[in-house]
Amino acid sequence: MEQKVICGIEGVGIYGVISILICFTFFTGTFLWVVSLKKNYLKHMEDLPLDGSEKNSTDKNQPTTL
Repeated sequence: MEQKVICGIEGVGIYGVISILICFTFFTGTFLWVVSLKKNYLKHMEDLPLDGSEKNSTDKNQPTTL
């Protein structure tokens, strides 16, 4: 039944082409963005979770010093 409904739509073939183009454009743009990232920026982002120089004031697991 769905096949008859879909085939009845005028120009339904273009929807597949448009969706592939949108997907291709998105992933190409993402790839180019990743390739263009600076190495210093990547190193900085890599070290952020392990950086102990800043304390999180909302962290309940850290003991409070008086």
